[in-house]
Amino acid sequence: MPDVSNAQPSTVDHRRIPLRTLVPLVALGGAVGALLRFGLGELIPEQGMKFPWTTLLVNLSGSAALGLLVGIAAVRTKTPSWVVPTLGTGLLGAYTTFSTVILVLLPSVPGAALDSLSTVTYVSPGILEAGAYLLISIIFGTMAAAAGLVTARGIFGYLGHDAERRAAGRGGTGGPS
Repeated sequence: MPDVSNAQPSTVDHRRIPLRTLVPLVALGGAVGALLRFGLGELIPEQGMKFPWTTLLVNLSGSAALGLLVGIAAVRTKTPSWVVPTLGTGLLGAYTTFSTVILVLLPSVPGAALDSLSTVTYVSPGILEAGAYLLISIIFGTMAAAAGLVTARGIFGYLGHDAERRAAGRGGTGGPS
């Protein structure tokens, strides 16, 4: 018989939430995320900027938040099943969008067919700025998500693990076992 004393407990509350309840929650999260994104765009407008700092800030902070959310959900035993879809897909999905990255880069494409559809006047970034922005978005976005996961595991993983050990009567030391 295999030893299950060190087995990881179930990390998510797997009780199914009805779709008729989950869909409005995700929509509400999406509305809040869109308003946050809109608010940051108003607070730090990108019109006239050669480098899209606001979009980069949104995408990096959203990547870190998503990593943190998924990391916490993975290590906490009682995470309700609605949390990741509502906050991850809804709120953070609306807050960060890859389509905004593409919209920001479109003016740098010479003779782009969609130039006339742009409703925002951006200063056309040069090829160096466009390439750097795309690489920064992909590389640092991935790093931010990984940092969120590691942070969640480092803080909440050990705390959750110790609480579970104490509840099971095995004690806990505050560190990895």
